[in-house]
Amino acid sequence: MQDKRLPADLGIDLNEQDCSRLHLLNEELRQAERWITRRSGEMVAAYGLATAQTRHTDRLDEDVELIATVLFLLRKNHPDFDPRRHGVVTRIDIPILPTTLREDNVHCDDARTAWPFRDRREYWCPLFLDLYERALQKDIAKVLSIGALCIDIALIQQQLRSW
Repeated sequence: MQDKRLPADLGIDLNEQDCSRLHLLNEELRQAERWITRRSGEMVAAYGLATAQTRHTDRLDEDVELIATVLFLLRKNHPDFDPRRHGVVTRIDIPILPTTLREDNVHCDDARTAWPFRDRREYWCPLFLDLYERALQKDIAKVLSIGALCIDIALIQQQLRSW
């Protein structure tokens, strides 16, 4: 059986199965981005209603952070997978509040890197870029080992007291 590999001039030597895994992970991360955006918006609105304050005031009674944590887990058929262990490949913490981070476009939503494979219609989503470039430092073997995501959005509050 002939080995179906991509041309070497792309800089990434992957078979079609690996390319398919990357396509799937990229799509899952796009969906995760949309879920995080929707859920964090709901949590910010709920917090504003509960405290009767807006995030745009100069002074808040509390120091508040809203953080989305994405855990990247080993796929079940990976040789290192052990059901008795957590199987975390890496994690990414995405700050949602304070709002100044969103205004500066921390996630670089408009910066897209072209998909380096044959179809060239696909684009890496920002969360995939963050995973590949920053969290896993371009280690494609680790990216290919991912088979599941766990997303948690937590509201962290600290009350400030001064005198």
